[in-house]
Amino acid sequence: MDFSLELGTEVLRRTPDVLTAMLSDLSDEWISADEGPGTWSPYQVVGHMTFVEESDWIDRTQLILRHSTERVFDPVDREAGFTRFRGWSLTDLLNRFESVRTANLKTLKDLIELEDLSRRGVHPDFGEVTISQLLATWVVHDLNHLGQIVKTMAKQYSEAIGPWRAFLPIVDSP
Repeated sequence: MDFSLELGTEVLRRTPDVLTAMLSDLSDEWISADEGPGTWSPYQVVGHMTFVEESDWIDRTQLILRHSTERVFDPVDREAGFTRFRGWSLTDLLNRFESVRTANLKTLKDLIELEDLSRRGVHPDFGEVTISQLLATWVVHDLNHLGQIVKTMAKQYSEAIGPWRAFLPIVDSP
């Protein structure tokens, strides 16, 4: 499927509600559990998503619109949200994510015309990218992290499910 601003926005608009429905009012055992060293808990994933929501997607879109390929995107510290939101309750973090996402989608609607989707910028690792690729990545980034949260939570019951494990490959997926 080619990127569609309309279809992509459908997913982006729903992510805050999905996160809230999935994580609100869960015990700390669920939201702080990870899969081991070098993996993220659901809380950390939401912190990461909120941080990049504040500093990545719209900023990079605006950079392309203003400077095209004349300026390279600033690198994103993928773990900066861990520090930025340390001590925040999950409820406050989810509310912040929803607030920034709502503002970003309004900005996106006012900022982008269909003819802008082919405009190019420069990613520090990948080289030239289009706005269309950037926005498609925003959508898949959401879906990737929703999947990451689900997988992390499912793996908490890897042993508890007993023989049904054979039918639940999520608990053994890397």
